[in-house]
Amino acid sequence: MRNRSLGALLFALALLGMVGYFWLLFLTPQDAVFLEKSVSEWALIIPIVIIVYAVLIVVAWIGWALASTAPPLPVTVEVSDE
Repeated sequence: MRNRSLGALLFALALLGMVGYFWLLFLTPQDAVFLEKSVSEWALIIPIVIIVYAVLIVVAWIGWALASTAPPLPVTVEVSDE
């Protein structure tokens, strides 16, 4: 797939996602309920949970990298006799 067509596809999907998210957030009927919460509430809850988990995964990854990396070897200085 060419870069130009891939870019057009991503652009179209992003626009579709924005329109769909706007509809879910503002235009869904208030009586549309899923698991005792309205669809508009779910449109807020799900992205926030995803963002919080993404940040926590990055923090956990950094912590794991710091905890599992061996400390650097000490630098030894050689003294020449000259």
